[in-house]
This record gives sequence, C-alpha cells and structure tokens, in this order.
Amino acid sequence: MSQRKLTILYGSETGTAQEVSENIWRESKRYHCHGFVKPMDDYDVKSLIDEKLVLFVCSTTGCGEEPENMKTFWKFLLRKNLPTNSLSNLSFGVIGLGDSSYQKFNFVAKKLHKRILQLGGNSILSIALCDDQHDLGIGGTLSKWIIDFWDKINEIEPLSLGINPLPSTFKTTKWTVKKVQSNTPHIDIYGPEFFEESISNGYVQVLRNLRTTADDHFQDVRLISFDRCNLSWEVGDVAYIRPKNSQQNIEQLFKIFNEHNLDINAEDTVVLEDNEEMPAPVFLKKPLSMKTIASQFWDLSSRPKLRAFEVLAYNCDNELEKEKLQEFASFEGQEELLNYVNRPRRTILEVLQDFPHATSKLTFDLLFELFQPIKPRAFSIASSKHSNRLDILVAIVEYYTRLKSQRKGLCSNWLKDLKIGDRIRICIKKGTLKFPKVITTPIIMVGPGTGLAIFRAVLQDAEFSANTFKDKFVLFFGCRYSNKDFHCKDELKRMQNEGNLNLFCAFSRDNDQKVYVQDLILREKSLLKNLIFQRGGYVFVSGNSKNMPKSVRESFEEVLEDKNYVAEMIKCGRYQEETWS
Repeated sequence: MSQRKLTILYGSETGTAQEVSENIWRESKRYHCHGFVKPMDDYDVKSLIDEKLVLFVCSTTGCGEEPENMKTFWKFLLRKNLPTNSLSNLSFGVIGLGDSSYQKFNFVAKKLHKRILQLGGNSILSIALCDDQHDLGIGGTLSKWIIDFWDKINEIEPLSLGINPLPSTFKTTKWTVKKVQSNTPHIDIYGPEFFEESISNGYVQVLRNLRTTADDHFQDVRLISFDRCNLSWEVGDVAYIRPKNSQQNIEQLFKIFNEHNLDINAEDTVVLEDNEEMPAPVFLKKPLSMKTIASQFWDLSSRPKLRAFEVLAYNCDNELEKEKLQEFASFEGQEELLNYVNRPRRTILEVLQDFPHATSKLTFDLLFELFQPIKPRAFSIASSKHSNRLDILVAIVEYYTRLKSQRKGLCSNWLKDLKIGDRIRICIKKGTLKFPKVITTPIIMVGPGTGLAIFRAVLQDAEFSANTFKDKFVLFFGCRYSNKDFHCKDELKRMQNEGNLNLFCAFSRDNDQKVYVQDLILREKSLLKNLIFQRGGYVFVSGNSKNMPKSVRESFEEVLEDKNYVAEMIKCGRYQEETWS
C-alpha cells in the first residue's frame, strides 16, 4: 500500500511536545503516511482500540505529573475495568521529553508506555527518554530514535512495490499562508480562548517594578506587582506570561528581509489556511499584519533547531550554503550543529544573516516553518491569594556569549521594561507543590535566590489568615551577599522578629568560607529532626535545578540519618521539589 495511517498524540505543557509532534508529522509525509496531530485530550480515547499505529509524545511537568492537555486521556486509560487485551491491535511508540536534573525524569512517558503495554499494545521500540540536559538537547536521543522508528514502520507495514520514501529534501509545510489586502490594526492576538485550561486569566496592570538587588550587583532581580483584577489563585499556583519580542529584534527582522530583497513588509497582512491533519490556531486564521506576527508569535531570540535548517535549505540555490544547511539538518551533522548553534547560543536572526542566499529565497509559507512560536513562561506567584496584588520575582537574564555577543532573555527583559500602568495578560494554572491541609503541620522551606517566591506567598497567606504558630514556618534562604541580593529582606526580618518565622540565611560570598543552604540544614539538625519526626513536618525545595536540590536532599538524609526515610517522604508528598534549569 502507498499510504499508511499514523496518528500522533501529544501531551504538552509549554509547547515542546507539540513542536516535536508537528515535526514528526512533516517527516511522516516522506514515508507516505497520513493522519492527524492532536493533544491527547482532543482525541476520542475510545477510538484507540481501532488504531493500528500511534505515536505518543509527552512531557513531564512538576513532580512527575502529566500535562494539562492529557489529563482526561490518562484518567480514562487508568480505568480498572479496561480489558487487558483492549489495545492488542495497536502498534505504538512513546517519546518522553524531560530533564534528568529532575527526580522523576520522564515519569509520565514511562507510566504511559507501561500502561499501554498492560492493555495489550505492541511497542515498536523501547521508549525514547529525551533529556534536555544532553549537549544536543532532546535531539541527542530523538534524532536516532526517529530514524529507527521509520525503519520499524516499514517492517510492520511495507510500502507497495515501486513506492519508496521521498528524499530528505522533500518540502512539507503545515499551513498555506496568503497575503491579502487589508489595513489590519496591530492587535493583541492571544485572546481568552487561548488560555482555556487555566484557572483564571485576564489583563492586569503593572503597579510597581522594583529591583530587589543592589545597583552594583551583577544580577538584576525584579519584584513586579500587578493589580489582581478578577484573577484568583491558591498558594503554590503559577502565573503564565507570554512575552513579546523587543522592538530591536522586530526592526532587525524586517531589515534582514529588506536587505535580501524579500517582498515581506511589516504592514503586509496575511491569513492562514488550515491543513485538516494539523489545524492552525484560531487566532492565526484571522487577517494579521506581519508586524503583529513578528511581535507576538515568532520567537526572534530563540536558538534554531534542526527543522530551521531544513527549511532554509528548501529553496537555497547556493551549493555551499545548501550543503552546510543539509549537514546541520542531518543526524550525522548534530555535533556540527552543537558547535554552531548551542555552544555560542546563536539566534535565528544571526543564522539568517549567516546564510544570505537561503534567506533571500524565503516565502510566507516557509517563515511559519522557520520560526518557533513564543512559549509562555511560568512564574511562581509570590503573594497571598488574599492580597490585592499579584507579585512575581524575576531574575533578568543578560549575558555575553563566546562570540562576545550580548544575549537577553526574551521574557525577563520584556518584564523588566514594563512601566507602571502597562497592561498584560496573565493566566493562572495549578502549581506542583501541594501544601498540607492541617494548619498546625510544620512547613520547612528551602528557597535560595528567586526560589523564595513561592514561600513568600505561603508566609503572606498565613499572615492574612492569622495562621501563625511557633516553629511552624522555617525558611532556609540563600544568596551571595546580605546587602546586595537578599530579596524581600525587610519583610522576612519583620516576620522573624514577630516570631512567625524561623529564618536561616546563607550568604555564600560574605565570608572567606562559602556557606550554602545545605550547610545550614546540617547545622539545624536538632530542630529539623523534631519538626519532621515528632510533628510530621513537610519539606519544600524551590530553586535552580543544577546542584542545589541534590545537595539539599543529601543534607536532609544526613540530618535524619535515614536515606530511606527521605525516599518515603518523597513518595508520600512530605518532601517536594519545584525546580527549573
């Protein structure tokens, strides 16, 4: 047969699993496959018994939890009354997207793979456990796995005689883009329907944008306050914010278009036409100016992935450029891609300048293949649910690369530049940390740096609720200098002086000998053993995922003199982590 059906289902929290799924769908056209790409919860799970070939792509969020858009799907699969041969006709593959610095690395993908096997499914390949910590990112595992996946499909369901896979240069685009005559205003393209899975969402106004670090400190950290409007949240919930590109990058993009004689201007208006297998977002089906799209949809500061080089190679008529682009887009060229993009952190705009012949052949359709969409960023809410303000604590990302080029984090710098009175849309989603319901239960918090944010909300909430008990709240905070990056210092000191908080601070650069939060945990062994063993206390850790969580966990194992006890605390939810890379 010349057409095989491949259904691709994803569970995605920030868009990465969706992006991977769409790229695999494009590649499937080379292998004469048809079939749609959908979030798992948009798919009728009861139809799974009729499928012959399905690829599942899913990320893991929080403490080993499934993304919002696969929760219903997963809940159905867990039904105890499902026959163990339900999916005996199904051949499947599972791709997990995770980060090995987290305790429950790719936990959701592992659970999904195991459950489908329990229901009789036939696994084509061992599960792909992609790791964001790999030098090549998720591509370090995914690139080879996908090659093997297509080989397995060809074994299971061979192509008809005379039908062969199409070459890697075969051009596929997910949408058709048409230029139309219209004077479209520059609008906010993300309406409330885009955040349908959120607890609440809406426009909020900036009330203050306060730097919490000293002016001469290398790190700029901001405490940004918004009016709460009609937003509601609980302690531990997360604010999702979708930033916009800097004016500098927008101008640079259209300058590149102009320099390469592309008839693509900021005021041009386009509409997207659907592909029935991969529908376009609703907001992109309306007439939009290129300025709006460049400002709000395309991530102009992102590092390009393999797909971008495939797209640039499509119409390139310069042999040297085309050869290099195809090398970057190949499995064999991944080390070269690492050296060219990841290590110097090249942006997509810099790549366009490096390949002028390829850039001069871009079209509207290809632009929507080339650029990654801007993903929303998550921030722990740093204020009480009873407060009239929603606060977030933001570390501004600014650094210089090996190329001596300055890099600025898209979202953090956009937030940094917000002025009092500016309005932005925020949506609230459930956080991963689950706090005890018994109000007398001790809460031990470890939050160095901006990891403090969620615990500030815990403490504020307790004050609003008059929920204060001696030795209930213990906070281990860490930073470099007591007078330079001690966030919310006055507020925490006040709580300590009023007897509502046991505060222990590690200032790693104030003395010759460096002291970190894990060192203070060891020093407070007696207090912690009492709170955990005698009073059933909970431990919460929030902060950078690089070294801190592992070191803190080891300190608690030493304090409690029982590694298995800490493991049991993790299992039953008495020891929780919320970390990020």
